[in-house]
Amino acid sequence: MTGLLVLALSCLASGPAGQILSKIPEAPLHARLEAASHALLGRPYLLGPMGEGDAALGDPKPRIRLDSLDCVTFIEQSEALARSRDEASFQSVLDSIRYRNGNVGWGNRNHYMECGWLSSNASRVRLLELPGSIRETRLLELHKFYASHGSERRDSSLTLAYLPRAKAIAWLSDPKNAPRIRGIGFVGKTPHIFLHHTGFLVPSGNGAPPRLRHASQSGTVREEPAAAYLQGKKLFVGIVVWEYLPSP
Repeated sequence: MTGLLVLALSCLASGPAGQILSKIPEAPLHARLEAASHALLGRPYLLGPMGEGDAALGDPKPRIRLDSLDCVTFIEQSEALARSRDEASFQSVLDSIRYRNGNVGWGNRNHYMECGWLSSNASRVRLLELPGSIRETRLLELHKFYASHGSERRDSSLTLAYLPRAKAIAWLSDPKNAPRIRGIGFVGKTPHIFLHHTGFLVPSGNGAPPRLRHASQSGTVREEPAAAYLQGKKLFVGIVVWEYLPSP
């Protein structure tokens, strides 16, 4: 059997995750996360493309979907690819990121970035308190949202430190503030939720300011200058940034 035929059969045997994993280098987490998220550039945007894969668990949409992504499924699956060593482990790693304690079910999914995803992934990510950050407390209306899907959750007050808009634009304009890939969340004005969008903050190289790599509602997973993106989004009032930590 020729080498080309072996390669072709190998690709046919692998799913989308396996094909991406085969191209990710054996390297520290940040380099793997850079490669995994870069591999998804150009893929179409689709709001809410993933579910639990079973109507009995909540949403019957697939638990893995790499052909179309929204902002959250983009960062979740990129991270899961970076932390997986093979296709067989990818699903369990993704579930551990996406659900509280890895327990698959709509009610356990980390729907809210600020009070679910970040806290559930506290061993994997660390929020940075950027110089000039302010603290704000908001009442998150969890009860109404979860009750609409038959789950019980109380409303909860959350205090979040974020860098306000003008300072955030200046911070994002400084090349020194992207030494490696990081996560970024954009704070909106809506009183009962903080984070309205998310993505990766990536170094540009050549002394240029950092870029935002994200699944954009404009149509695809793309990159653009992070400061310019925030300048164009008048409804965003600030940012939070987090580091990705090696697996515990």
